[in-house]
Amino acid sequence: MRSHSFQPLLALSALLTQAVADEGRGHDAHDNDADVVTVWVESTVTTCPTPVAPPPLCSHVPVETITTTISSIVTVTTSTSKRPTPPTSKHTGPAISKPTSSATSKPTAPITSKTVPTVAPTSPTTKSNYWPWPTWMSSRTTTKPTTVHTSTGSLTKSTTTSKPDTTTTKPTVHTSVATLTKSTTTSRPDTTKTTPTVHTSIATLTKSTTTSEPDSTTTKTTTETKTTTSSKPDATSKATTWSTSEKPTTTSTTSTTSKATTAPTTTSKPPTTTSTPSTATTKPSTTTSKTTTTSSTTSASPTVKPDACSQYWLDAIKHQGIAPYAIGGSDSYKVYRNVKDYGAKGDGKTDDTAAIRKAISDGDRCGQGCAGSTTEPALVYFPPGTYIVSDVLYLYYYTMLIGHPTCLPVIKASKNLKVQSSDPNADEVLFKTNPYTAAGPWWNPTNVFWRQVANFEFDITEVDPTRKLIAIQWPSSQATSLTNIVFKLSTASNTRQIGLQITEGSGGYVGDLVLTGGDKALAVGNQQFTFRNITISNAKTAIHQVWSWGWLYQGVTIRNCGVGFDISNTKDNKELLVGSVTIIDSEISNTPVGLQLGDNTNAPNKVAGNSVILENLELTNVPVAVRRGSSTILAGSTGYTNVLAWGRGNTYIGKGSKKPTAVEGAISPNVRPSSLLSGTHFYTRSKPQYAQEHLSSFVSARSAGAKGDGVADDTKALNNLIASAAAAGKIVFLDAGYYRVTGTIRIPAGSRITAEAYPIILSSGSYFADASNPKPVVQIGQPGETGSIEWSNTVVSTRGAQAGAILIEYNLDSSAQPSGLWDVHVRIGGFAGSNLQRAQCPWEAQKETVTADTLNQECISGFLSVHITKGSSGLLMENCWVWVADHDLEREADVQRITIYAGRGMLIESQKGNIWMWGGAVEHHQLYEYQFVGAGPTVLGHIQTETAYYQPNPDATIPFAAVSKYHDPVYASGESGLGVRVVDSKAILIYGAGLYSFFNNYELDCSNAGAAACQKRVLSVENSEVSVYNLNGVGVTNLVTVDNVDVASAADGANGYVQSVALFRTTGKLLL
Repeated sequence: MRSHSFQPLLALSALLTQAVADEGRGHDAHDNDADVVTVWVESTVTTCPTPVAPPPLCSHVPVETITTTISSIVTVTTSTSKRPTPPTSKHTGPAISKPTSSATSKPTAPITSKTVPTVAPTSPTTKSNYWPWPTWMSSRTTTKPTTVHTSTGSLTKSTTTSKPDTTTTKPTVHTSVATLTKSTTTSRPDTTKTTPTVHTSIATLTKSTTTSEPDSTTTKTTTETKTTTSSKPDATSKATTWSTSEKPTTTSTTSTTSKATTAPTTTSKPPTTTSTPSTATTKPSTTTSKTTTTSSTTSASPTVKPDACSQYWLDAIKHQGIAPYAIGGSDSYKVYRNVKDYGAKGDGKTDDTAAIRKAISDGDRCGQGCAGSTTEPALVYFPPGTYIVSDVLYLYYYTMLIGHPTCLPVIKASKNLKVQSSDPNADEVLFKTNPYTAAGPWWNPTNVFWRQVANFEFDITEVDPTRKLIAIQWPSSQATSLTNIVFKLSTASNTRQIGLQITEGSGGYVGDLVLTGGDKALAVGNQQFTFRNITISNAKTAIHQVWSWGWLYQGVTIRNCGVGFDISNTKDNKELLVGSVTIIDSEISNTPVGLQLGDNTNAPNKVAGNSVILENLELTNVPVAVRRGSSTILAGSTGYTNVLAWGRGNTYIGKGSKKPTAVEGAISPNVRPSSLLSGTHFYTRSKPQYAQEHLSSFVSARSAGAKGDGVADDTKALNNLIASAAAAGKIVFLDAGYYRVTGTIRIPAGSRITAEAYPIILSSGSYFADASNPKPVVQIGQPGETGSIEWSNTVVSTRGAQAGAILIEYNLDSSAQPSGLWDVHVRIGGFAGSNLQRAQCPWEAQKETVTADTLNQECISGFLSVHITKGSSGLLMENCWVWVADHDLEREADVQRITIYAGRGMLIESQKGNIWMWGGAVEHHQLYEYQFVGAGPTVLGHIQTETAYYQPNPDATIPFAAVSKYHDPVYASGESGLGVRVVDSKAILIYGAGLYSFFNNYELDCSNAGAAACQKRVLSVENSEVSVYNLNGVGVTNLVTVDNVDVASAADGANGYVQSVALFRTTGKLLL
């Protein structure tokens, strides 16, 4: 992450919002025969007890109309023609059950349906919906009739009224233009309110929605869903259905009827799914059927689970986390703090502003005037309740704000929220996470790391809608996240409210958000970001992209908005400020304009600016799919359209095309290996929070004998703890602290590990010091071991010279069920306790020519940061940052530069593949950042790299020599390390990449627009099949090199500060 902010500060227009309509999405696969299926759904709903105000619920089911809430039974009749489908390769995977270890795994019974949460419309114009919650989140079951698509992609559809419950369906037509005609029957709105939890994954194949009969009150309700199906799953389906289970297990499962509430806790073992959607039939059928929802119920924990709003285990567990390097001493410093211990009431009446501020700032923490610090981490917990706020809240550095994941606490702005400016056009902010002052922000946004805000509702609907009020302002960078958050904004016609504003930084990950209302639900600008699983309804503009270099939107659902994506912002009505945007696996409905481009008539970046790739974008009642200015570039329809793939910008196919082909139109989509898919979407899964686990399911590291004080050797204690916990089906809780280890920490299959406030596993000593005999600091699975694990919220680091340290080695074959790493970061140097700070590793030595003899040997630390080995497979990594520090993070250093030498970034050798990397970054290594060798199907997006700031002094030849065992590239003298190298690999799909080289021996001039480049090459593809969407480079001469032939010149893609390629493929065709 670059330690200097070089993008301009951009004034963002104000936004508005409140929640009215909820809609949803899902995905399914159908057989190709004619079908008439009718589905009835019966349900009741349950909400959290008062005083928690249940937020509205949005979700992921196709919506057929938004003018009214439908209460009916939908019957769909189709012809026997086969439907067009997106291309998939033959990399098929098995039907997936639960995560297992190799010791005792057994197959599980397939489920036949999935339950979904109840929708809570708040006005007669609301359409019900859901998004892909696991079955434990359900409060209402929905199933989708089987639909078969005609060869023309058209379908006639009628809606009739019958029972008070409703099932609405829509075909998944995968052609570039496929229309749907339909008629609807309306019913009274359902005003029942429910509480969502947004932290689940997109791993269901079923699409459907239901609503219940009118209910004028907010009630406490429960739902039991029963359905049966008369046909078996299609055993020939190529789509892999991955389980959303939150618990790796070693036991068999029993099928039972599932019961859930609208604010439930997380089941230990959610039901698994088969390789085909439960509502699909294998043969033509005209039967009417009911389907039965089943779930797995085995658990090492007590049978009775906590209810939705009972005390969360994170609050109940004994808090022993420490901050060994806290300025005031670790004995008096509190890492964990509950806001109610500071006087907050959460009763919906008391003004809790002062109490919340105190809970966040208590202790000598890093706030205004502090350039940064890792020594005073804090986890601030909010129990369920409604917290009234009358003035701005401030987030401090290295802080995690966590609410109850299944009973979201509400941060509610008071009607009399204090006015922050006399200028009515000035932005006002409820929650400032990097406050702007006259002198600028508290911290350089490109240096704001290691923070989380999760599990909240932010409600600003009581505030005058004409005030330009922003719920959350988030100028942040890597290792940060906003997850599982509901935003309620005003839906008044004159609203100026905004849900989330991002002004600058170098992100980053945001996921699992629900936003309703507002002038602009999102107003965002940053170098790069990954946004996943976002639902927006009833905003004037859903997403206003103020600026970007690269941005990935995945799994976005937009309903009832004026404009879906607006990327039209310009500088002086000329330069297009949005460099590139990639939108995949998303849907927009009942929105006049899907995507608004900027007017490029006078733009210097006329071709490369606003580089866009759309892939698998579903549109329902979107008359204009893409517009530039007032001109329609891609027509939509008032029916249904699936945009298989569409793009604009510079494109290259193979190494023979040395000049770009500019496109603006339909393109050939990527061939997606089916083993990477859940239905027609890429597999994703949100971080487990174990909300339905009892306290007895957790074992604390410090209670098990580990000290975490940065002094004691915790190797044995941690290994004993992790092994015994995995064997017993327990979850390891790493209390905050520094766990010094002098040998390898081994994580076996079946492990679940979570943590408090980013504890550090810190390698130390001679065991990791020999570069000729590298050893893993953390080893996940032994070579040849099968099974899966879950690990989250942890940092792995080194202390001092550790030239032989492989920080994370992943060996598990998780073919049966993917493993997951969420917010697991590698950080080498730059922090207290690392012995790799400014005092040991000053950068000034780079002013002289550095040789192998003069290089600072004490600052060589890290042989290889992450190794995904040849025999491994099935790994999802979300928001994982692998960083060699370029500056000292602590407050006394004042962000001064340092020089640390680490050899290799991330090496992916998995031959089976099935690797998913969402929102990751790798930075500042000597030889490369990402390297794929002999790798199988892998999808990444958005990824980001930075070349080591010191290069080429020394260059990429020292201090680590090339080692053939690790397939190291061999460089000529004076060359710098690559951002991405792909060798002998297949099906490597990159959905957005920012490959940056800002410095030449710490001099920044080489990356300025029009200047000589900092390095020659940044992406090398060698005998491999690769597809890259929206590649953006900084400071490089050639963006792409294929088999040692430079293909894409950066000069041909000038795009403001960056240089852009909209599409690069080694093989295949460009156009449909």
